[in-house]
Amino acid sequence: MCSLRNINSVVLWLAMAALLGVAGSAVAQDEAAGEQWTDSGESGAALPEMVVEATNEVRQVIEKGTFEFELDATAVDSFYSAMDQEVLGVSPVSGLQPHLNNLERLVSEQPPHLWLPDMASEPVATFYPAPPEGHRMKNWSLTVIDFRGSPFKTFTGGRKAPQELVWDGRGENGDMLRVGYPYSYVFSQTDKGTNTYNHAGVSFRIPALDYRSEGNRVLDMAGDELFVRDESELTVKGRKWLTRSTDEIRRHPYSPIRVVVTAETQALAEVRADVVASYLAESMILPREQVETEAVQKPDLRAEMDGSVAVVIEHVE
Repeated sequence: MCSLRNINSVVLWLAMAALLGVAGSAVAQDEAAGEQWTDSGESGAALPEMVVEATNEVRQVIEKGTFEFELDATAVDSFYSAMDQEVLGVSPVSGLQPHLNNLERLVSEQPPHLWLPDMASEPVATFYPAPPEGHRMKNWSLTVIDFRGSPFKTFTGGRKAPQELVWDGRGENGDMLRVGYPYSYVFSQTDKGTNTYNHAGVSFRIPALDYRSEGNRVLDMAGDELFVRDESELTVKGRKWLTRSTDEIRRHPYSPIRVVVTAETQALAEVRADVVASYLAESMILPREQVETEAVQKPDLRAEMDGSVAVVIEHVE
């Protein structure tokens, strides 16, 4: 008979054998796997080569704004319509500081307004002296009288008066005559017997004048030609003069523009300057800030002339 002690020993031995068998099987599996993953000539296990692929995709959607205009045959055929103003008013550089080195080019495709009256230009006036018949002349003179009754410009000569005498509109000191104000002239001749013959000419006024001054082109217009008396409202005639001015401004597409308004009061001069500048900017499809303004207060001896408006085109070639 086997004793209880012997039976316990056998059970313990069997349990240990089972445990050793499981461990050996695990070691055998690891060795087999190690042989499978080991690179040639190297010992130990190695992970298989892995390739990781990733795709980055960036998508950007850009939407461009468009302008849509309904075309109408009658509107297109008209000289200037509301649609034209809407289309041509779209300026890509209106907000990009137009006073940089390159000014925005003035629109010059618009046909000139040939039916509107021209401004007077140099020579401003031409005189035709007529010597008296039957007298031998010693000398002659022609004096232009300003609105104050004072001599403004005097021409003199010898025995024979010229058939025509041109005047550029400037006085003895080089100043240009004042637009809108009345001027007159007196032609005098003295014969050998010291007899003097005076011929007074009719009074005349220049409503608008186009001349050059210090490298600039000046379009000078009388205040009463443009505005209602003592107000800043443009008259029908005033709009025509400013429209005619745009034709001359377009001849110098890259020249800066400056509006100088002279009036009895500073406030009136400032408001009128802004009105003129806004009208020019709208007519030529320009940013308002591209037309500079200057207001001058100057009490007048003849207040009924109501000041003046000068459009200065600077640095004209």
